[in-house]
Amino acid sequence: MLYSDVYVDEPIDKIAEDWDFMSEKVMPKFFGFRPVGDNVYGIRAITHDTQKTLGAEKHTPMDLAKNRRNFEIGPQGVVQVARTPLTLHVTLSGTPHRTEFLFGYWHINDKDEIIIPLPPTETAPGHLVIVMGHPKDKETDRIAWYCEKCNSLVFMREIVTGTAGFQHFFQWEHATVREYNSDPKNRVCWNCGHQNPVAYTAFPSRDTPEERESRMQW
Repeated sequence: MLYSDVYVDEPIDKIAEDWDFMSEKVMPKFFGFRPVGDNVYGIRAITHDTQKTLGAEKHTPMDLAKNRRNFEIGPQGVVQVARTPLTLHVTLSGTPHRTEFLFGYWHINDKDEIIIPLPPTETAPGHLVIVMGHPKDKETDRIAWYCEKCNSLVFMREIVTGTAGFQHFFQWEHATVREYNSDPKNRVCWNCGHQNPVAYTAFPSRDTPEERESRMQW
């Protein structure tokens, strides 16, 4: 979309500020995800901290770190997705995906996600820009846990975000993670009997001591 495609009744410098997603004034608006037109945008800073500081209070819940890895589950099983600056990656709808140490579950949604890693500058860290279509009608988001040994589906819950609204996702996420952790039997694989790790939300500030310990492991 070009500026010429957008009509707004405000000064040109204000328009530029609105569309500069890397501006320090604009980025906080995209904490989590924020609807813009027919899409939903998220912006994540890629920090330079060590694993020991992940989840510390100085991090926002959606910060990424250089030593975090992204994974997807496809026909060949679990695969790592590289974050190469300025290389677009598409996570197709229906694909389970997760980010190490950021959220302790597999996220599945009914919209494709376009992921664009941006390199750091002299004055700012790198960023990860995520763009996906806004959920509509009966489209859903799912949170799932697969056995880390045999990849069997162990537990899953679903929210119809097309109806409920994406703004309710993280409240539902918190409740779903707590439900999963509430009974150790939920984490036992029906197929191989493996006891899978405790889950955690995208918000480190909500961690129980057990969840914080688990966040440091997977």
